[in-house]
Amino acid sequence: MTSGVVNYSGRSFFIQLVFLACFLLLLSRLIYIQVFQDDFIKKQLDSRIALESHILSKRGKILDRNDRLLAVDVTGYTVIADLSLFNPSNNQIKVLGSIFPITEEKIQRILKKKGHVEIVRHISEEKKIEVESLNIQGLFFKRNLQRSYPQREVSSHVVGITDIDRKGIQGSELVFNKILKGKDGEFIGFKSPIGAIGGERKSPTQGVDLKLTIDVRLQSISHHELKKAVEKYEAESGSIVIIDPKTAEILSLSNYPTFNPSNRKGIQDLSVFRNRATVDVFEPGSVVKPIAMAAILKSKKVDMKARINTSPGWIEYEGYKTSDFRDYGNLTLSGIISHSSNVGMVKLCRDQQPENLLGVFSDFGIGEQPVNILIPSREGFLPQASAMSKRDKVSSCYGYGISMTAIQLAQAYQVFANEGVYKELNLFYDEVLTSPKPDKKVLAESTVSLINSMLIEAVNSKSGTAKKARIEGRVVAGKTGTAEKERNGQTTYTASFAGFVPAKNPSLLAVIVLHGITNDTHSGGSVAAPIFSKVVGQSIHALESGT
Repeated sequence: MTSGVVNYSGRSFFIQLVFLACFLLLLSRLIYIQVFQDDFIKKQLDSRIALESHILSKRGKILDRNDRLLAVDVTGYTVIADLSLFNPSNNQIKVLGSIFPITEEKIQRILKKKGHVEIVRHISEEKKIEVESLNIQGLFFKRNLQRSYPQREVSSHVVGITDIDRKGIQGSELVFNKILKGKDGEFIGFKSPIGAIGGERKSPTQGVDLKLTIDVRLQSISHHELKKAVEKYEAESGSIVIIDPKTAEILSLSNYPTFNPSNRKGIQDLSVFRNRATVDVFEPGSVVKPIAMAAILKSKKVDMKARINTSPGWIEYEGYKTSDFRDYGNLTLSGIISHSSNVGMVKLCRDQQPENLLGVFSDFGIGEQPVNILIPSREGFLPQASAMSKRDKVSSCYGYGISMTAIQLAQAYQVFANEGVYKELNLFYDEVLTSPKPDKKVLAESTVSLINSMLIEAVNSKSGTAKKARIEGRVVAGKTGTAEKERNGQTTYTASFAGFVPAKNPSLLAVIVLHGITNDTHSGGSVAAPIFSKVVGQSIHALESGT
């Protein structure tokens, strides 16, 4: 009988050999993958991160002093085209061009591309519905945030604007972009073959709200009256500034031409973006005479009861002839201001030291940038005493040879309305955001009282140049200004008025300036003074009635 014993030693060796071969094969494969396919592995691991998205933070709101909205984030939509499906007809392209802030030519260029293309970043809910009603295949909408300006043209220059990514690029939006913008959040999700298995969410931090000293009611009044005036008198532009003289808070800052910050499509004249009240400098003309008179009184070189002979209505000094509107004869100091006599100012100023005049001008903020308002502004021009000729000295006393902005003029007149105290203007309600210099007493109250009586006479006397600035039932104090300018062979005029009400313990101070007037009616008394009456009269009613 044959033995049943099996020889296992050879089979065992064979099996071990097979296992060893498999192990070496796996080991070599592992080494190959780790050494030669490292990038591939990383890509595979990275592909597990399927859900990664940006969570936009809401930008802080901008509010007026009474918490009315000036700027706010609203939900909008980005329009995306899947070019494998997007094939609009010529008529549909034309309709889209009228809805979106892009041209029909740009849509045609988009059609030549491939994949998914962003057509427009921000459209409103209303426009989304309008586009959806066209039933155009291949258009998709992605929710986002966009900046909205409820007051539109009324507050555009002071509030400013953001770019397409909601980053501040002008005005208050730019100045306080850092606190307004907040911090975006994010979400990162992980997936496996059977779907999402987890994720991490970092919540966004909303931006801080910003409150301005502006009152939308006064801002709206200024805007509408300024627009009418610029068009009526055929001026190039105009500005209105209204402040509370006690607190130095800016209640209204308006310019025309202006723009709608929510819809900037089609704007070709970029000058509409300029905040003219803070950056457009001009020779102020006679509106600066009360400041020069303050310097004259401060020098104590002139008897306050003096009468100045202004006949025959003109004077030649240092080879230059200076004229009045007519021969006013003998005038008191107050009469020189109320009649706005250039001849009288020349006679008073020719004996003044340049250092005294320029020192007072400087005390009133002329030649100094109003930095506390924080938005871009210019310092104007005030010459050095050493560079001033005798002619320059006297012409500065009636507002030529120096220059300033509308906001500087308001700040200067604030001294008269605030008992001789110079206080830096402020545009932002939270004083922590600004760093104003300490208040400074620059004029004695007795001198202020004399100047203010002259300003009252300029408005309320029968012969005063500013009588059209009167407001029924109120006593107004103020002064007109008219400056002539030659440009490209054409004479243009700047008309201005600065004043406050009531004359005693004033609550409102306003400056009106219209530039580039070519109309026959161009004086400060005929143009700017009546605007003051309308704007400030309506503002008083709005504040007292609470409407």
